[in-house]
Amino acid sequence: MKRKTFFLWVGVLSALASCGTSVSTTGMSRDEMIELADRHFENGAWSQASLIYTEMQFRYPGDELYDFFLLRGALCDREMSLWADAEFNLYRVVNEFPRGAWADDAQFALAETMWSQRRDHRRDPAPVLRAREELQAFIESYPGSELMDQALELLGVVDEHLALRALDTGRFYLRRDKPEAAILYLREALDNHPQASCRAELLLTIGDAYLAMGNDFSARSYYRRARDECDLTPAQLTRVEESLSEDR
Repeated sequence: MKRKTFFLWVGVLSALASCGTSVSTTGMSRDEMIELADRHFENGAWSQASLIYTEMQFRYPGDELYDFFLLRGALCDREMSLWADAEFNLYRVVNEFPRGAWADDAQFALAETMWSQRRDHRRDPAPVLRAREELQAFIESYPGSELMDQALELLGVVDEHLALRALDTGRFYLRRDKPEAAILYLREALDNHPQASCRAELLLTIGDAYLAMGNDFSARSYYRRARDECDLTPAQLTRVEESLSEDR
């Protein structure tokens, strides 16, 4: 274990040195190192801050602020898009210091880190799904956290992203004459993301899918739901009225 730790530390120093990063902490006390690291962090000098926080982890392994050093180092890594390193140390804070002062910060930072790796909603949803899982873990584990409002706000954004993906997927299957598959995706999004801004379009597209299957009764049911439950755009309202014209 000590051998692994030694080579890890050498690797960190070598990587930072290769990036032209140079930070001297010779002769500094613990508090002076913290002050310098914090100053670099606040100024966005991520490489320099990361080096000092990492050095303090090795120099003060039993320190009362060890979880803080881990957290700050992970946040620096995230800013440099070193995703695996950031996740590894954030999980360390959450798992090794579950009752620590920084556990909720680390859990929320995990969700933000996953979300930061997202791509267009038509692409691989894995990072977004992981972000949602970490947000759910945050909400369940830290109900009194001061970060709760931010977590709920991010959850809404994540759900919006996933709902839009489901809508695109449903439309894809509908264009390929596979309405049953379209309905499967669309109804799941409707159930899992009820507050999504595209709710009206989800309902209308489910109606279109049922209509493509020849199920007029279910189609009109979803068109009515869109009309009754959502604030429709003029184009959407016209679409509903035309679809329900036989009822009038």
